Amino acid sequence: PPTPPPPGAPTARILFLTDLHWDRQYVPGSAAACPDPLCCRGAPHDGPGAAGFWGTYSKCDLPLHTIDALLAQLPNTTGHTGNDTGNGTGGFAAAYWTGDIPAHNVWQQSRGDQLRALRTVTALLRARLGGLRVFPAVGNHEATPVNAFPPPYVRGNQSAEWLYDAMAEAWQDWLPPAALHTLRAGGFYTAQVWPGLRLVSLNMNFCSQANFWLLINATDPAGQLQWLMGVLADAERDGEKVHIIGHIPPAHCLRSWSWNYYRIVNRFEGTIAAQFFGHTHLDEFELFYDEETLSRPVSIAFVAPSVTTYINLNPG
Repeated sequence: PPTPPPPGAPTARILFLTDLHWDRQYVPGSAAACPDPLCCRGAPHDGPGAAGFWGTYSKCDLPLHTIDALLAQLPNTTGHTGNDTGNGTGGFAAAYWTGDIPAHNVWQQSRGDQLRALRTVTALLRARLGGLRVFPAVGNHEATPVNAFPPPYVRGNQSAEWLYDAMAEAWQDWLPPAALHTLRAGGFYTAQVWPGLRLVSLNMNFCSQANFWLLINATDPAGQLQWLMGVLADAERDGEKVHIIGHIPPAHCLRSWSWNYYRIVNRFEGTIAAQFFGHTHLDEFELFYDEETLSRPVSIAFVAPSVTTYINLNPG
């Protein structure tokens, strides 16, 4: 079992961003209510129910200037907390960014649209966060069709290589070569945040109930869980703690996958220090209990609220 850190132990601040959902076609003044799955787009109209400049309480995503404003205010709202592990932007030691970059207009999206969103928002983060290291995870909206993430043995035009290659290119300044290698292969990776702390970024689309490719094999379609066990075993041997990040929280996964994931978390409770997910757009947490009695908590997953207002939310 894990032992708590002693009183007065050094702490570090981690910036956690998820579900930004940039809508390139957001128009202030447009209709905030509409029959489509995504509103606040199209021609401005007079009268009540118009989209706000910064965003709207409706089924709307965000204009880029709102995401930019959020990032621009970070250095002014944060400070050091005895952090001796890194001097990032505004007292942050690192940033975890757990996916969903494009908007919810999934019926209109092309690969070009998804890559533009990836590159635009990545460039914005790099500009606003300066030298802060960002550790991203792959969301379910990054692909088109949405949720469609074939296992790595699928080759050619149906594969996800177009997306993973673009991510490796966009994120190469943040991640080491070994991480970029597995990112290109399956959309997951591990990297050291600082000595003693390892990060694992999982591609949770390989457990998604909406990923029709998993009808072929839902147990461990990319060998990701087997890989995860190896990473955790090495970390345990080397005395490292591990943070796991991903987009879809484990409780929302296919049972065949999450059952095995739960067993891994149980086995490595002394190594996994915390887990971080997004996807639900709500401020939540998930508790993991020991398998024998289901009464002793062994791990926690923090589920962060979305930056987007979709649906009827404040940016988190």
